[in-house]
Amino acid sequence: MEQTYDVIVIGGGAVAENVADRAVRGGLTAVLIESELVGGECSYWACMPSKALIRSGIAMRAAQNVAGAQEAVIGKMDVAAVFARRNGFTHDWNDSSQVTWVHDAGIGLIRGHGRITGEKQVTVTAADDTTTVLTARHAVVVSTGSDPLLPDVPGLLAAAPWTPREATSAQQAPKSLAIIGGGVVAVELATAYASFGTTVTIIARSGLLGKQEDFAAELVTAGLTKLGVTIRSAEPTAVSRTPNGVTIELGDESLTATELLVATGRLPRTADLGLESIGLRPGDWLEVDDTLLVTGFDWLYATGDVNHRALLTHQGKYQARAAGDVIAARAAGTSVDDRPWGCHVATADHRAVPQVTFSDP
Repeated sequence: MEQTYDVIVIGGGAVAENVADRAVRGGLTAVLIESELVGGECSYWACMPSKALIRSGIAMRAAQNVAGAQEAVIGKMDVAAVFARRNGFTHDWNDSSQVTWVHDAGIGLIRGHGRITGEKQVTVTAADDTTTVLTARHAVVVSTGSDPLLPDVPGLLAAAPWTPREATSAQQAPKSLAIIGGGVVAVELATAYASFGTTVTIIARSGLLGKQEDFAAELVTAGLTKLGVTIRSAEPTAVSRTPNGVTIELGDESLTATELLVATGRLPRTADLGLESIGLRPGDWLEVDDTLLVTGFDWLYATGDVNHRALLTHQGKYQARAAGDVIAARAAGTSVDDRPWGCHVATADHRAVPQVTFSDP
């Protein structure tokens, strides 16, 4: 099959949806290519489920700290109810409501894995191995996001550790959980699982929240310690899974936990995207200008995590709105407002990125 659209968006997450929506609002046709769930990481394995897991514990402790309310808070947290509430937020990992939104917005959707196979050309391979060749009149946008980075620690991959996906989609809390990493993901999931009664140990060589202000790290460290979380300044040297759980070697010491979560960063989801067909290197981040146009191209754009500017969903959606609008403007031959803070640029990426860490405090 062959099809032609004004704009082809590889990816179907929140960022991709915003690109396509703005392009359609600008009078263009657009299609999303998605191999997993429409709505992407944020809806099913990141922002939404993680906040649902965190909220109950924070709400309970807030009430416990207010006289008058604290007397009414009796008993223990119903952990099963927390997981059930989280399942409601993800619609049990069913994307039908997101698909309905895409259809109602006038956006096309093709299920399958998209690869760039030439200039303005994307070939989509479906689950049954049938292929569809798509041609873009104006632009191809890469909005494929990122994958968890697993550090090069002997035995780590074979131990089948949790990534944030497993941690946010688990259906019960493990007895104990070790977390490698000290960033936002580590802090947020430690906060959630400690609330469930899981014995949590964070292994962070440089402490917590190193990219934020010192006072934030101090307050959050104190908060997690009060919750019973152990924070160890160490670096794993080896990992192995045994019948008793996962053992992490820390120099002359070792730690065993029921599960191990790795939260040490992200890699661009570009390894199997066909970048080599247009002279780019698979597995690289895609460098873009402030209109989200990939360096060296006049038709290829990259929005969200994949361009490595600001790996946050709300920031990716901000980029997506600028990209969708500028693609429509260029297609119509109208003026492009690419001045700093203009409507066709992602100026905030450089020096005005808002971010919240959901922790206690």
